[in-house]
Amino acid sequence: MVKKIVWSLAAVCFAMSTLLSLVGLISVIQVYFNVSIYFASLYASIFAGTLGISSLFLPALFSHFEKKKLILAVLLITAVCNLMDIFMTEYYIALIFRIIPAFFYPVAVSSALTIVGKISPKDTNKVVLGISAGSILGLSITSYLGLSYGYQSAMMWYCAINVVAFILTYLFIPNFEGNKEPVALQVSHAKSKLFLISILYVFFMVVGISITYNYIPTYLAEVTKMNAEFLFITLLLMGLISLVGTTLSGYCIQKNANWTVLFYPIGFAATIFILGTFVRIPFMEFFILMIFSIFDGSAYTVSQYWVTSSVRQSPEFANGIFLLMCNMSIFIGTMIGGMIIDVIDMTYIFFGSILMMVLAIPFVLVRVKKYPNVE
Repeated sequence: MVKKIVWSLAAVCFAMSTLLSLVGLISVIQVYFNVSIYFASLYASIFAGTLGISSLFLPALFSHFEKKKLILAVLLITAVCNLMDIFMTEYYIALIFRIIPAFFYPVAVSSALTIVGKISPKDTNKVVLGISAGSILGLSITSYLGLSYGYQSAMMWYCAINVVAFILTYLFIPNFEGNKEPVALQVSHAKSKLFLISILYVFFMVVGISITYNYIPTYLAEVTKMNAEFLFITLLLMGLISLVGTTLSGYCIQKNANWTVLFYPIGFAATIFILGTFVRIPFMEFFILMIFSIFDGSAYTVSQYWVTSSVRQSPEFANGIFLLMCNMSIFIGTMIGGMIIDVIDMTYIFFGSILMMVLAIPFVLVRVKKYPNVE
């Protein structure tokens, strides 16, 4: 029964996170709504921006409510909004239906992570895998449907997977009481040194990943000179192998959490250095990118563990901050990477990532030394 619960929770996270994958259809959105590339980009990216803001307060605000009902309500709202978007041709009305699910996204995902953390902590990485798979595999499926059959087919896909997740939640996820701790007390945990040290580690780590990761397709095409076919295969395999990284990191955290979290930025920094060194040799670059993907796929698992383990008393609040830090760090890392490319040169994005990884290391060392027994 526990397995059914865990995989149903993973399906919830997959269904919600797949909505982030609309970024692959900016050109389709532009044509469908007859808007500029700016407004098409806004339509695609506003989901991440909205959930980043609501992650700060909504999980804690709704923490008192029964978790299963919360998840069902969010999935129903999301399915209805996606259904409405199938028929919407007016840009601004469609944008509203795009924002509403994003606003409630942290409630569903935080509730799913809270439930699995209580009933089977060792399976948390499987639910986190749903988040990763939604972003990675969801991007491939959404892009294929949208580019082949149009914008409305992507909305139908979103609606369908949310309905499936709703059914699985209703059938297999048990009722789960909310957190009775007052919201003010939950938020007060953010003042602890342990919590601040933990989120600073996550911030520098995810910024470091984003500086390089978001520009890899451009880099491979313009600098490594990969042809279109080889580039497509490389990116597809990177996505699939990153899911292996998500699972592997969960296993390593169970074995020795502190060493796993300490090794992560060191190993990733070394991989990024080698990646930059062999950048002009396509086949060598291909194999290094597969290692890069394992680390990239581990990011959500490592981040979620490190943040939530610092605030065990308030899992909803901790998971909300985890979602906030990841999305904010991705945005900042992308902006830094773009600035490096504009001001210096594209080859220097690797040095930016390595610097951020190095800055993350002291926060692990301080936490392990001052709080050695926190798990």
